[in-house]
Amino acid sequence: MRFFVALFVLLLCPCLAVAQGRLIVAGAVCVDGPAITLNDLARAEGEDAKAILAGIGTVPLLASPKFDGARANLNGARLRELIVQRFGTALPSVDVPDQVQVQRGGQVLSSLSLRPAIDKILTNALAHHGGEVEIREYRMADYLFLPEKEPIQVRVIPVGTPAPGRISLRLEAVTEDGRPVQSFTGTVFADVWKTVPCAARVLNRGDILEPGLVGFARKNLAYMARAPWDGGNLPLRMTAAVGEGQVISADAVEFIPVVAKGQILTLVYAGQTLKLTVPVESLEDGGIGNTIRVRNMQSRRVVAAQVVDAETVRVP
Repeated sequence: MRFFVALFVLLLCPCLAVAQGRLIVAGAVCVDGPAITLNDLARAEGEDAKAILAGIGTVPLLASPKFDGARANLNGARLRELIVQRFGTALPSVDVPDQVQVQRGGQVLSSLSLRPAIDKILTNALAHHGGEVEIREYRMADYLFLPEKEPIQVRVIPVGTPAPGRISLRLEAVTEDGRPVQSFTGTVFADVWKTVPCAARVLNRGDILEPGLVGFARKNLAYMARAPWDGGNLPLRMTAAVGEGQVISADAVEFIPVVAKGQILTLVYAGQTLKLTVPVESLEDGGIGNTIRVRNMQSRRVVAAQVVDAETVRVP
C-alpha cells in the first residue's frame, strides 16, 4: 500500500523527484491484446525504473493493430511524448528509437542476433581461400517478424557458392521439427585479406618469371576480378602483361613449354603390331602431357598429339 501511495504522489507531483534508471523501448515488439502497454514496449534498468514499470506497465497506452499479423509503425518522438503525457515527467529516462514496429500476434527476431551465426558459416565457407575473413555491410531487415509463437530455428543459406565480395543470403525460419515458417533475404560483404604475389617490375607477355621478379603484398580478394597465382612452381612464363606492384593472377602465368610453336618434332604412332615415326611441325606451344596440334611435314595433315618430351609427340 505504501508503494502505491508513493507512486501516486510521484505521478501527480513530478517536480518532487525524478526516478533513477532507464526505461528502454524496443525497436520492434509483438503484442497479443487489443492495447499496447509499456510492458509490451519497454524494459527497465535500475531498481527505481523496475518498480515504476511494475506499477504502470499494464496500463493501456494506445490501440494495437486490429488483427493478427497486422503491423504498425510508431514514430519514436511522438511515442515518447505520449508516454510522458500519460505517466508524468517524473519517470526515469525514457529511451525510444526513431521508429517502433508493432505486430499483432506472432514473434519478432532481431537480425543482429543472427550475425554470429552468419559470420561463422561464411568464414568456414571462405576458408579455402586461405586468407583472413571479415564480414561487414549487413543488408537485411533489422527485425524479422514471424506469424507464430512456436519456437523456431533460423537456417542461414548462402545463395550460390560464397566468394569474396557481396554475398546473397536466404534466412529460413523453421520449427524444431523442420517445418518451414517463413524465409527472408539479405546480403553481406565478405573481405578476404591475403598475402599474394605481385610484380616487382613491369612484366610483359612471354617474360620468364623468376623469384627475383616477384614481391608479396596483403590484398583484399573481394576486389580482384581474377584468382591470384599461388606463388609456386617457378620459373614460369607470363601469358599477360602485369604492371609493377599489381597482383599476378593465376591465369597470367603458365609452365614454360618444352615444345615451342614452329618446332620440328617426331610424331610416333605405336599400334599393336606397327610403329611409325614421321616428322611434324608444332602449331602451338605445349608442356609434357599437353595435347597440341601438329602438321605432318609430308601430307600437310593436321592432327592432335600428346607431348612426350622436348623432341617427341605421340598420337594419343
